[in-house]
Amino acid sequence: MESLEIIKKFGKKIGIDIAPSDEGVYMFEVDQMLVAFHVMPELDTIVLTGDIGEPPPEKLENLYKTMLQAQYLFQNTYGATISLNPETNRFVLCKALSCKILDDDSFFGETEQFINTLDVWVKLVKNFRDAASLAEETGTPMPSFGSDGFIRA
Repeated sequence: MESLEIIKKFGKKIGIDIAPSDEGVYMFEVDQMLVAFHVMPELDTIVLTGDIGEPPPEKLENLYKTMLQAQYLFQNTYGATISLNPETNRFVLCKALSCKILDDDSFFGETEQFINTLDVWVKLVKNFRDAASLAEETGTPMPSFGSDGFIRA
């Protein structure tokens, strides 16, 4: 199915008109989270991206370890990857979807799952930032975020 057709039908289904930016990126906001569709015609792919947030200023070891462990076999990212945007220094969730296997329903389902996953990571990074600030202010040790299955979908 054509990527632009898929995006337009998605927008219609959720009741918004998703128009491209000057760069050709289709952006919209859900629950104060920015989500974007990047059309890659040369790959016949739509790439979903979502802003997770800015890393805390220090004590990042536990957060990075949590993120890397969550990405192992996509266990807690559901096929998406987490990266650091070099231009903004913010974490980004990213997932590529091949238009060859997409239809309206599968794209809607994939996008819904992506947004739910993004929500979990936004909250985790925000809570980590709050915990890091509190630990710095009070001199208490940082909480440990580990591989205890913190993400439940």
